[in-house]
Amino acid sequence: MILKRDPTKALQVGFLAMLVVATAQVAWWIADQRWLAWDEQDRVVELFEADAKAVTALLGDGAVPGRAGWARVADDLPHLVLDPVAGTASVRPEAVDRLADEVASRINRYAWEGGFFLLVLIVGMSVLTRAIRHDAQLRRRQQNFIAAVSHEFKSPLASMRLSAETLAARGGDEDSRRLGRRLVEDGDRLLRLVDNLLDTARVDDGRIGLRRENVPLRAVVEAARAEHSVQAGSRGIDIRVDVPDVDLDADPLAIESVLRNLLDNAVKACIVGEGREISIEARVEGSTVTIVVADDGAGFPPREAGLIFDKFYRSGEAAETPMPGTGLGLYVVRRLAELSDARVEARSEGPGRGARLTVTWPAA
Repeated sequence: MILKRDPTKALQVGFLAMLVVATAQVAWWIADQRWLAWDEQDRVVELFEADAKAVTALLGDGAVPGRAGWARVADDLPHLVLDPVAGTASVRPEAVDRLADEVASRINRYAWEGGFFLLVLIVGMSVLTRAIRHDAQLRRRQQNFIAAVSHEFKSPLASMRLSAETLAARGGDEDSRRLGRRLVEDGDRLLRLVDNLLDTARVDDGRIGLRRENVPLRAVVEAARAEHSVQAGSRGIDIRVDVPDVDLDADPLAIESVLRNLLDNAVKACIVGEGREISIEARVEGSTVTIVVADDGAGFPPREAGLIFDKFYRSGEAAETPMPGTGLGLYVVRRLAELSDARVEARSEGPGRGARLTVTWPAA
């Protein structure tokens, strides 16, 4: 199956959902403030009416004597209309109208503030979305360029490696054969780099195709060991294999890339840490197969166990002798494992104490 990921589209959907939620929140806030303002208006009008009833009762009891008393009540309660002849008090209509105008003005202010907030949010999201889309397009062009250049490199590198292999096999003297083996080793290293660049570009762009089938694990492991035999043998590194006859439910190219990169990492660790042994072991555990690639090489601090599968991360970058490579191999391992319903993990007791990289893969 072809797995296509579009992070820009997912981000746009996320922004749209955020905008919908923000709009709903603003609408609810405006409605809530409107109801609150109306409740406050009703409460004040009720207070006005209570004042009118109280003053009417006082007038009826004669508690407000003379013109001076009427004037004092009128000054203290300007929202009331006093009728000395009838001896009654009522709420002034202008006071109610003024209160209604204040409520309407407050609601309009809330609406403008909410609308301005939504406008700023929409503009900000639009600018951010355009920037992210532009960045995604630039990254896609870079990935396409890397993929194209890698393809252009792969054919001549394979031809050069074949010529070097012929030179190593047919060279007349030991120096010629040694140079041929060195060329083969360097050619293999460059071809693995090209493969990692291509795999990284396909994985990041979501264009990698995975076709599950039964894959014999032993054959894949032996192929990976044969591919690294020249480089490992020239440095006295022994690759030991203890793998049962078991099939994996995997895409052949994916599992080949995973094991190739795990073994390549182990060889590099042995070269840096002056290790001499690499072991590839596997065991069946229910519906999965656990594959362990262990070495006695450079190792890494335990705190880096969750980092070494990150893109471009190289163990020991702060040290004087960091791990060689581009930091893509183990990233490809993790991504291919994730796409294949597998798990990867790394363990080490510390620098100079080797490492164990474990892959748990579905069995066929």
